[in-house]
Amino acid sequence: MECYIRGILNLKDNAGRLYLLDHYTMGVILHGTREQIARQELKKVTFDLYDGAIGFVNIRNVHWKFVYLHALSNHIYVVDPLQGSNEVEDSRKAAYKFGEYFKMRRNRLGKEDWVSIKWQPGKITHTFQKDATSCGAFVMQMAKMTVKEFPKIPKTFHIKSSQHLRRDMAEEILRGSVSKDDFCSFCGIEDLPTTAVDAVWIQCETCGRWFHTQCLGMPAARIPKKNTPWYCVLCILTN
Repeated sequence: MECYIRGILNLKDNAGRLYLLDHYTMGVILHGTREQIARQELKKVTFDLYDGAIGFVNIRNVHWKFVYLHALSNHIYVVDPLQGSNEVEDSRKAAYKFGEYFKMRRNRLGKEDWVSIKWQPGKITHTFQKDATSCGAFVMQMAKMTVKEFPKIPKTFHIKSSQHLRRDMAEEILRGSVSKDDFCSFCGIEDLPTTAVDAVWIQCETCGRWFHTQCLGMPAARIPKKNTPWYCVLCILTN
């Protein structure tokens, strides 16, 4: 999840002012014990260099929520893609937890960044997931919309049907991944093991990515002849 949002942040001009907090640390700050929180000091991070922070929190290993700290307005938003939760109350609890977290950093590290902020709960209207498995895709889209609007606060998160959402996100991740000219887009490795008999490469006519024919399970008889266009599954699905 962080990998996807990091790719989105890399495309945003002022994304350097938005800190991406990993989901483990986020979970500890919001739901961990005092001892656990103390081990997540983030001593190398100076929050005063940022105007906000985003991240995800996992609930009992079965659900995801999106968390947005907007330091410019002193607001915290905990956004739940599943209908029925009290988001304002969740945000109020998060505001208290983060207030205590920054005080802990001051006491242990002498850091004053974001200590003086009096966090307030906020609420962003949004569409809801219609099944029990789309929470991850929904919160990632919420984070993406937040990055694009930053430093403004999104008025709403309108997420369309998740039917093609995962495919579109997978495409974005692939297009922002390793060099398409040097690595196989299936296995991510430059060269096959020396024991591999079939070390043939094939390039997609549309996206220009290279693949090992062995990774594709393509026998020698199915390898297109020279100057015959070939299209990868991703491009076939999106066209």
